[in-house]
Amino acid sequence: MLVILSPAKNMHRVPTPPPATRPMFLQQTETLAASMKRYAPFQLESVLKVNPQLALRAFTDIQDWNASIPGSPALLSYHGLSYSALDAATLSREDLTFAQDTLRILSAFYGVLRPLDNILPHRLDFESSFRCCGKIMYEFWGSMLHDAVFQAGAPVINLSSAEYSKAVSRYLRAQDVFITCDFLEFKHGKWCMPATHAKMARGKMARFIVKKRLTAPEQLSLFEEDGYCFSPELSTSSRYVFSRL
Repeated sequence: MLVILSPAKNMHRVPTPPPATRPMFLQQTETLAASMKRYAPFQLESVLKVNPQLALRAFTDIQDWNASIPGSPALLSYHGLSYSALDAATLSREDLTFAQDTLRILSAFYGVLRPLDNILPHRLDFESSFRCCGKIMYEFWGSMLHDAVFQAGAPVINLSSAEYSKAVSRYLRAQDVFITCDFLEFKHGKWCMPATHAKMARGKMARFIVKKRLTAPEQLSLFEEDGYCFSPELSTSSRYVFSRL
């Protein structure tokens, strides 16, 4: 089974990273980078929908970007709620080896990343209005992300946001096993999924999968962290619900 994650908007360089691997869609990334390098900061502010300070950082990052420059492994580079909960810096070498085979990070800039793939700071998401070759990012990548994660025909566990999972789910075929994990809380008389808590739970679930060496979807029901537990009555074959009161 494969597990897909969203990236994070914030990134940092790891001072002494473990040996890194090469992203599988680097040719497409180079095309995106070449196009984005032509944008001025004020243009990036518009297409990336960010403030001037973040636009200037994005401009600097893309001008500095070069495929030949050593970066950091993806799983250690992203910094956000999910990645703080996953806490990749404390994973053992054996954990990282398992993660390399099991986890995939979806990216509008790199396509699909393995945990140890070498990446550099960048800013681009699927909901931006940035176009490359006349195409928005969903169109630019087409079915490539779907085809990459389903290449082996194994079940795919979705721990990504709707923005990123859409890049895969819109191309699902009848034979694809695609299971989304939702983390619900009962508040004000109804079930809801607070975004902040869901992001943290996704990271905890990803870490649980790696540490426990899970290889089959049914094993996910063993997850019990931060008060969440598997809820069979709320779940379906394509949606696993973990709830807490």
